[in-house]
Amino acid sequence: MAATIQEGRVVSLEIQSTPFSASTREQLLLDIRGSRVIIPDLQAMINHWPQGTHPEIERLDEYVQKTLTSILSPSNDKTRLRRLRVSNIALFGASWWPYASYEALEIVTRLALWLFAWDDETDSPEFSTVINDWDRATTFRQRTINYLRRSLSRDSGSGLSDTSTDPIIALFRPVGEAISKSCNDRQIKMFLDELIFYVNMCEEEHRLQVAHCLPTVEEYLRLRAGSGAVKVAFFTMEYVYGITLPQQVIDDETMHQIWQEANVIIFTTNDILSFKKEVAQSQVDSLVPLLSLELGSVQAAVNQAVDIVKSAIQRFDAAETEVLERYAATPEVQEDIRKVIDGCKYACTANLNWR
Repeated sequence: MAATIQEGRVVSLEIQSTPFSASTREQLLLDIRGSRVIIPDLQAMINHWPQGTHPEIERLDEYVQKTLTSILSPSNDKTRLRRLRVSNIALFGASWWPYASYEALEIVTRLALWLFAWDDETDSPEFSTVINDWDRATTFRQRTINYLRRSLSRDSGSGLSDTSTDPIIALFRPVGEAISKSCNDRQIKMFLDELIFYVNMCEEEHRLQVAHCLPTVEEYLRLRAGSGAVKVAFFTMEYVYGITLPQQVIDDETMHQIWQEANVIIFTTNDILSFKKEVAQSQVDSLVPLLSLELGSVQAAVNQAVDIVKSAIQRFDAAETEVLERYAATPEVQEDIRKVIDGCKYACTANLNWR
């Protein structure tokens, strides 16, 4: 049975993994390769949402290129450096956060760069040095968590070099320093908790791969909600826009639904648009191949994934109306909520424009 998403939550009666043989994987790849599918205009689904680009994108690109060179040149990894340079991370940052101050824009773009580089280090068949070594990967992830905790503490400058000297992990340092300096304890905790959740969900995905198991669609969606790192980026919005939402808003279930729906929109869109490349790399541990396995058709799988996006957009719009009406009596709070909601919308449109 295909997964359904209701009220912003992944619904699953049973979470289980499906053992598979090499022949099962090969058969799934054969079934998908050569298939012709129609992907609807995903842009049209969110053309009622805003989009923009930060005016200092060229300055940001200079910063990104300089950072990439300083991190990857010493390793002499020219292929990886070239790949990250052409991925246009400056456009990613400038369109996700088009109204940030330039100082904040550098920090959140560096966060995005860290996420891309860290993911390559642990998950890329082409670049990862630990993907086939569970023990080394586990150590790398634990060192990452230790570094994140230390760098987001109030005394982040002390002992960081002792925690890790790995250049990919240490790329996070300016992010931790900026967030811990500018944000309150609650904001820091939300950000750190989501970062750790990201690392842990990446580990669960790796565990399935090492065990030669395919996740069910339901389990995949649960893991992807964390391993996509979308909410890591969302939880920088208060920092980026210099606001502090009241605890009542942070605890509001409708606000959480807005974050969840935007998360679903972004990671599902990514899965739809990247499955061709992943299949070319013999990867079937993603949404469209898993749906294809359940539904027996690649086109049916794409249609189901598109329906997930459509439904999430509808729920997002309804939740936006609800939460803004709820706080209409407090215009300043309502305006800050609107900034966060618009930030989620910019993220969704930026994600498509960047890709």
